[in-house]
This record gives sequence, C-alpha cells and structure tokens, in this order.
Amino acid sequence: MHKNKIRRQWPIPQALQHALPARLERHVRTHWKHRCREVVVRFRGAFAYVDAFPLHHQVMPGTTPEERARIEATPTRLCRLGYLGSPGRWAFAFFKYSDEKYEPSFLPSGAPVGTPEEAFDCAALVYLHD
Repeated sequence: MHKNKIRRQWPIPQALQHALPARLERHVRTHWKHRCREVVVRFRGAFAYVDAFPLHHQVMPGTTPEERARIEATPTRLCRLGYLGSPGRWAFAFFKYSDEKYEPSFLPSGAPVGTPEEAFDCAALVYLHD
C-alpha cells in the first residue's frame, strides 16, 4: 500500500503569519469578490486555519432578524494549512462539517500539498456559493 508522506511541519514564522492573510485577501479580491466578503486566518503551531465570510448567506424562510445576524456574523470554515517550511508549500486539510474535523485531502492537482490559494479555491468551491 502506497502512503503519501508529507514532510515535517514547522511552526509558522511571525512574518508569514502577517503575510498569509494579506496574500489570501488579495486572492479573494481578485477571484472570489462575487462570493466572499472577507477571509479570516487563525494560527496555531504549524497550522493556519482558513475561514471565510460569504458575500451572500442562504437562510431558511422564517429566519428571524436575530438569527440572520448571528448567521452572518459566523464565518464558514474552509480548510487547514500545514506549514512545510516554505511560503508556497502547505499541506491541505479540508474542513468537514459532518464531524467538524479537518481531513487531510488532495487538491484538484492530485497533490496533498500546494499553495494557500489552491487550498482556498478547493474549499471555497464547495462552501461559498453565489
């Protein structure tokens, strides 16, 4: 059985913790402005957790204004990036709402690692709708 081995993950340098959100925000403004109003990145150890606020929320008829406000104030979880020692190579884990866990996954290229933008696109295609 063949197992994909991902290189050791490293703590994310402080400079990269400042650069990554800006990098993803530029990507969103260029490619996702019709679906995403904001991207949020949280850091913990070797991981960056990427969430987004959809431009439009789908809500059920009868949703109260208070419920709608709560829904609109809650970001959509997209993915987790694992830092592999290079700003351009990150391990990708897709967020599964079915069990609220991050599942190591493959990008559309077939690789388990890629750029933050590739990871964002992969997860956003599933969770951010017009």
